[in-house]
Amino acid sequence: MKPARFIAATLLCLALIPPVAGQDETQPLSPQLDMVTVDPLTGFATLTWILSASPDVAGYVIYTFSGGTANAIDTVRSPSVTMYIHTLSVARYMSVAYVVAAIDSSFNISPLSNSLSTIYLSSVNDTCNSRIILSWTPFANSSHPADSYEVRMGVGNGSAVLLETVPVNETSYTYTDYDPGTAYCFHITATASGAALSSSNRVCLTTGSETAPSWVNADAVAVADQALIFSGSFDQATSVRDFVLQKYATATSSWETAASATGSAGIVIFTLQGADTANINLYRITALNNCNVPVASSGSVRNMVLLSAVTGTQIDLKWNNPLPAGESPFTVWRETGQGWEEVASSLSDTTWSDDYTLFAAEVSVAEVAYQVTALAAGAPAGAPPHRSSVTTVQVTENIFVPNAFTPDRGIENAIFKPEFSFVPVNYEFRIYTRTGAMLFQTSDYATGWDGRHSGSLLPSGVYLWSLRLTTPSGSTEVRTGTVTILP
Repeated sequence: MKPARFIAATLLCLALIPPVAGQDETQPLSPQLDMVTVDPLTGFATLTWILSASPDVAGYVIYTFSGGTANAIDTVRSPSVTMYIHTLSVARYMSVAYVVAAIDSSFNISPLSNSLSTIYLSSVNDTCNSRIILSWTPFANSSHPADSYEVRMGVGNGSAVLLETVPVNETSYTYTDYDPGTAYCFHITATASGAALSSSNRVCLTTGSETAPSWVNADAVAVADQALIFSGSFDQATSVRDFVLQKYATATSSWETAASATGSAGIVIFTLQGADTANINLYRITALNNCNVPVASSGSVRNMVLLSAVTGTQIDLKWNNPLPAGESPFTVWRETGQGWEEVASSLSDTTWSDDYTLFAAEVSVAEVAYQVTALAAGAPAGAPPHRSSVTTVQVTENIFVPNAFTPDRGIENAIFKPEFSFVPVNYEFRIYTRTGAMLFQTSDYATGWDGRHSGSLLPSGVYLWSLRLTTPSGSTEVRTGTVTILP
């Protein structure tokens, strides 16, 4: 069982057992945490403390301390031990605070001791200015106040030597005696009158220029409302993480910065709000080093602009290829009020036509919307597609009612019914005599009047009709007229 769990389980058991008359229930006195330091080579944290003054001390509990909460990490089962090495310390990655407590033979635990923290050292490799910037958390120990910090440095695999001593009120240092392509390791030691008190973790880095990405791709441009969303990918072996989106300015024949972003895990995303989505523009993604100098650029891409034109019931679409130097299969999407659906795919051309009459029954909105997507040839799995702007087409809602027909004279013109360029949502069609008697009624737009009433063909002459319907766009149409049964 881990020490922390052992202590917790023991205390729980003791809490459940009724106290025995005369049993010791007195907390021992707290020990004093005297020093906390880090071994720069291993990252182990070493704690030393002054023993509790209570006579019945059986050992000491070691805790990390954060946000007012103590977390037990181990127990020293000896009343005379005053040192503990925390081999699993994270002091290599952050400043760690510790406290200790005494425990007696009756498992009474003392109040926590004072808290002491490790010195944490971090570094910035400023390749643009050929320098290394060190910064560290301050040493704070009222029992052993420091008067200075020693900056120690090792080159390559060499031992660390004193580089410089700085006043205790400073917690940063800039190293400028910089050799390109050289490995340096640093650590900090807090001192008092030249005697070492506490050391930090060690940081190591290699100087030199950043590793530029061997490739940068502009994978996709998606149009979303009045924004353009660019998805890019780059060589993850690079140390470069800063990128800019550049737009080609034809007036100056130059690339101008349109947005900036930070890449992560080989992916970089740009969102260009208020972008020009009605016109075709050329873009590329460029990587910048620490000096904001371009080191690699993607190929150029264009935003896709989709246009539509209507001739009768034919809808013609045309768009541009987003890849100036490549091919990509295109997919056409249509939205009729039921959500986006794919209506054409694997197109190599940048034009396509749709026939409204073939899908009129699906339309439940005033405008039919279209969008085109494209996936670059050879794009990696999971890559997003290029997505065009959306174009909308006003729904064609024409109604035509003939004024005469010849029932019982063959197939042609034998049935009287209205014709539509759409499918009505609600429908009511009636036929009357000239005196107002109803002869025919239907709520099925596909059903017409055959000139009969109660099974008998009516004589030639003029009859009245009324029509009431709701169009897919939501408007209500009410019409009346006459129709002649020809002899």
